[in-house]
Formats: sequence, C-alpha cells, structure tokens
Amino acid sequence: MERLLHWLQGFMLVKLTGYSPERFLNLCKANDIPVWDLAYQDGGYGFYMTLDGFRRIRPLVRKSQVRLRIQKRVGLPFFLRRNGKRVGFAAGFGLFFLLLYLLSLFIWDIQVEGNRRYTDETIDDLLRGKGIVCGMLKGGIDCDQLEADLRDELPEITWAAARISGTRLLIAVKENEVLSHIPERDEAPCDLVAEKPGIVCRVVVRQGKAQVKVGDIVDTGQVLVSGTIPILDDSGEVKAVRYVHADADVLAYTEYPVSQSIPKLHRVEVETGRRKEGLFLKAGPLVAVFLLPAKEGEEWIYMMEERQARLSGSFFLPFYWGRIRGREVDYHEAFYTKEELEQVSEGIYQELVKNLSEKGVQIIENNVKILEDGSACRLTGTILTMEPVTQVRPITEQKETEDIGYEHNGEYDRHPR
Repeated sequence: MERLLHWLQGFMLVKLTGYSPERFLNLCKANDIPVWDLAYQDGGYGFYMTLDGFRRIRPLVRKSQVRLRIQKRVGLPFFLRRNGKRVGFAAGFGLFFLLLYLLSLFIWDIQVEGNRRYTDETIDDLLRGKGIVCGMLKGGIDCDQLEADLRDELPEITWAAARISGTRLLIAVKENEVLSHIPERDEAPCDLVAEKPGIVCRVVVRQGKAQVKVGDIVDTGQVLVSGTIPILDDSGEVKAVRYVHADADVLAYTEYPVSQSIPKLHRVEVETGRRKEGLFLKAGPLVAVFLLPAKEGEEWIYMMEERQARLSGSFFLPFYWGRIRGREVDYHEAFYTKEELEQVSEGIYQELVKNLSEKGVQIIENNVKILEDGSACRLTGTILTMEPVTQVRPITEQKETEDIGYEHNGEYDRHPR
C-alpha cells in the first residue's frame, strides 16, 4: 500500500554529494521528509524521496552545503507530464477499459451440461423463448426462475442449476433415469390382425383367442388373435360373448424385396495438391474474411476453425476469429472397379439392414445379388426376416350378451348385458 501511495504522489531517485551529507539527512528526519533505500555509491549517497519532499528541501540543501542530482523520476505525476500532449493515447487508454467494463455487463457465452435426452437445440429454443440469449444484460437473468422453468417445461429434468460466471451463463441439468410416468394400459376391445403377409413361426397369447398356429400362412388384415371370446354352457352352446383387448406376440417369416440400380460411372474427387489459408474475424453481426478468391473454374473445399476471444477463463468477449484452410479438388467421371462396386453394394445392404434392425426386424437369410445391366449394376433379390406382424384393429360392433357367470382363471365373474 505504501508503494502504491508513493507511486500516486510521485517519487525520485536522488544522488547526494557535498560537505555534510549526514547533517542533511538529519535535517530531513527533523522536518518529516521521508527518505528510504539509502545506500552509499560512488563517493555519495543514493536514496528515494517523494516529489513533495523534494520541493521542501531547498533550505536544507543550503544549510548543509550539499548537492543533489535527480537520477530517476517515477510515479503518476511524471507519467502525466510526459504524456500530457498525447491526448488521443490517454483517451484511447481510458476508452479501452471503459469498453471492457461495459462488455462485462453482458452474457457472451451460454454452456449447458448434463443433457442427454434433451438436445442442445431444444434447451436453446426454451432459453430464447424466455428471452435469454447471448448479448443480453446479466442483470436481466433470474437464475432461480430459470431453474424452475427448466424443471416445469422439460419434465424429464429433475434437477437444474444456473449461475453466472464472468460473462458466461452456466446451466447444469440432471435428467430422470426412469420413466416419469407409467403409461395407462389400453383396455378397449380389439383384435390383432396381420400387418403384412408371412408364415407364422411363433405365437404367445396373453389375452384373447388365437386364430392361427405355427406354420400357417397369413395375409395382410387376417385376424391373428381375436378379442371376442365366446362363453359356452355345459352343452357347448354359446351363451355369452366376452370382449377383451387382445394381447399377444406373433412372429412371422417375411420377405423384403431389394431392387436398387447402381451406375457404373460415378464422379471421383481428386486433390490437386494446391492449398491456401485465410483468416476471418467476427464481431457480433459483422464478419470480415481475408482469403484469396477462387478463380473461375476452380473447385475448393474449405474447413474453418472458430474461436471465441476471452480475457480469462470466464470472461468471454463477443469477438470471434479463426483460420480458414482450403484445398483444391478436381472432379472427373470414372467407372467403378469390381472391388469398389462390391464395397458400394455392401454399404447399401448394411444401411438396409440397419434400418430393419431399428424396427426390431431380425435378418434370417440374405438372397441379394449384384447383376450386370449395361451401363449400370442392379442390386436385386430378397431378404428373409423374422419380425412381429401384429396390428391392432378395434372391435366396433359388439353383440349384447346375457348376464351370466363364467369361469376365468379359476374365478367366476359376471358381465352385464
């Protein structure tokens, strides 16, 4: 603190020579003139004293018959004197710090952590709906209210924390790892019908009456499990009918036809070896790109790296910069080789298998072949699969039944007419 005070007042390094330096130092002490870092050097004494003290020592110098020579001037008064004519420099210096202060009042970066089920875009849309965007005043953000909004509007978020650090808004969330609610079971009467043709290979009925067995060939729309259960009396006659929500697993062997044309001639990308680099700067909505333009007929592919300027770990600024790298390419037509054609066909087949697997379809047999066809090749054949083929069809027409008792799972129930 004392050094800072001396710097603000201004101080000097002075060399003392003459008849009686000891008397001069004693007079300084008697008149409360501070002197520090006194050291003997080159036949005299060197020490520091304040600007105010130097102005008061003239009579003491005459009385002690010494000489003083200023060797160095340090402090704010001397800085202002040296730069008094540089008004533009001083104004720019002050304006720089004023601009930093103004920028520190805004949010320039928003980070979200812990979200898996909800994408960053989903949370960004919610924040924009609340008026929370980069460039807004930090004072306009209520972190407690933001946490409550995240929990209320995104029900799978069980915990949320928001805080402001420097010019960053940091949001941490935790999502529910189990179902937030148990879906209600549909009890409306219905049949299970075939969604597509196939050969039944497995039937497991939990509720309803099976209409097919393993090995049966079924067609689209055919009833597989009926939700209409007849109630028989002792003579075997139907006395009543019970309608239930049919529930079962019915798997069938099905076929997926494959027919896709692959042109033998395709476009090939070849690098020429030429490279170029550039720079881009962005300040808010303003963007400046420093890159040599491509000449007519040239094809370039560019990659860009973007970085955000910051003064510290949490003091981000609304300025972006980055490097642009370009590589020149040339395109020409070429025929697939046999190996390349097999790779392309395998890629198409694997993409088809991936799409089927996502639907719960199991591949049993692959009968797909590559056939030559003039200027193109054809991927053709069938894929034998095993998959669930049930589809719900509501029972809209229900007959009235007698109010009789019937046995179900060892218990007697009664159903109204």
